[in-house]
Amino acid sequence: MTRIMKASAFTIVLITIVASALAQTDQSTLAAQMAELNGLKDKVNSADTRTRVAAFHRAWTIALASDDSRVKILALELMKEPVGSASDHIRMPAVYAIAEIANSTSDLTVKSKALATLKEPMVAGQLPIRLAAVDAVNSMMCSATSAPLALEAVQLLGEPVRSGNNGIRIPAINAVAHVALLSKDDHVFNAAIDVMQEPLHSMALIGGMEVRMMAVVEVERLGMSAPDIASKAKAMGLLQSCANNDLWEPEARSQAAEAAARIQNSTREISVPPHQPPKSQT
Repeated sequence: MTRIMKASAFTIVLITIVASALAQTDQSTLAAQMAELNGLKDKVNSADTRTRVAAFHRAWTIALASDDSRVKILALELMKEPVGSASDHIRMPAVYAIAEIANSTSDLTVKSKALATLKEPMVAGQLPIRLAAVDAVNSMMCSATSAPLALEAVQLLGEPVRSGNNGIRIPAINAVAHVALLSKDDHVFNAAIDVMQEPLHSMALIGGMEVRMMAVVEVERLGMSAPDIASKAKAMGLLQSCANNDLWEPEARSQAAEAAARIQNSTREISVPPHQPPKSQT
C-alpha cells in the first residue's frame, strides 16, 4: 500500500513538473513572438520594397503559427499600414492575410479586430481592392458565428452596398444577405433588411434595374428565412412598396409583388397552428 502511495505521489510530482515546464515554454514562445512582431513595426512601414514585403510576410507567418490571440491581434495591428496603402500590390496581399488570421482562430476578439482592419480597403476609391475586401469578409463569415460579429460585418458591408458603383454594390448586396442568413439572428436580419433599402431605391440610368432586382432577390431570401414574424413583415412591406412604385419597370414591379406574396405565405404557415384532431370525450 505504501509503495502504491509513493508511486502515485511521484506521478503527481512528475506531472506537475512537466506542466510547469510546458507553461514556461509557452510563455517563452509568446514573449519571443510578441518581441519579434514589435520589432517588425518599422520594417512593415519601410519604403524599401524588400524590407517591407519580408517583414509583412513574417508577421503573417507568426500570426498563423501562434494560438495566442494577443499575437494575432498585434499582427493585425501591423497589417493596418500595408492594407491602407494606395498600391494594390501592397494592400491586396494584406487583405487576404487579415482574412487568414481571422480564420485561424475561434476568438471573436480577433475576428472583430480583423473586420475593423478591413474598413480602409472597403471604402477605397478603386474597385479591385473593394472586391477583395468583400471577398475577405465572405471568407471570414462563411460559417455561423456570433450575432454581434455578424452585425459588425453587415455594418462594414453597408458602405459598398450604398456605393454608386454597381461593380461593388451587387457583390456587397449578396454578402450582406449571406452574413445575415448564416447568423440566424433577428437583429442581424433587421439590419440587413435596412441596408437593402438604398439599393431598392436606386434610380441609376445605367444598371439601376439590375441593382434593384438583385436587392429584391436578397430581401426575399431574408424575409423567407427571418426567424421573427416582425422581420418577415418588414421585408414584405418593403417589397410591396416597390411593387407599387410607378417609376419601376413592369418586370421589376411584378417580381417584387411575387416576392412579397411568397413571404406573406411563409408567414401564414408559421402563424397558423397545425390542425389538432378533437379530443375524444370519455
